[in-house]
Amino acid sequence: MIPFRHHLISLAAVFLSLGIGILLGGMTGQSWFSFNEQEWLSQMEKRYHQALKSNQELKQQINRLLAEMEKNNTEAAHLMAVRYADAMQGKRIYVWHEAEAPVAPLRKLLERTGLELVPYKGGGTAIDGPLLAFGGARPAWLDELPEEVRWLHLDQLPQTFSQQWELLDRLQKMLTEMKTEREKS
Repeated sequence: MIPFRHHLISLAAVFLSLGIGILLGGMTGQSWFSFNEQEWLSQMEKRYHQALKSNQELKQQINRLLAEMEKNNTEAAHLMAVRYADAMQGKRIYVWHEAEAPVAPLRKLLERTGLELVPYKGGGTAIDGPLLAFGGARPAWLDELPEEVRWLHLDQLPQTFSQQWELLDRLQKMLTEMKTEREKS
């Protein structure tokens, strides 16, 4: 049998060696941990600055693209205006829209081609040109208009240039048909 004193001495030796290990590890390991921590922080700062630089470059690229897009939009609008100016210059077109409808871009597009826009209130008012009705639901009074009145209903604003081009083509066709009918009568 092993004496109790031997157990007590071995247990004390284990705790003493554990304490010395913790003490030595804490003193010498601190500088190593601090060095790795500083290196890690330095890498994070580099990544942060790279991200900021990349973000600034992307903002500049977006601004360049927006400026180029605006220039292209202006050129396309000018081309549409030139294309339809001869056929539509000085022609009158009536425009009806719902109160909350955003018609400013549509109005700008039509005025660029030289059309004279006349507000139309709806109902039985006599008109001498095509009618463009803009709104979500088609008004019932459109079907009650005389047959000789040409009208076009849009449920949404033409967003793309192809949609705007199509609208101008349809309006030009309506104006041409009305002119032909007037010349025949």
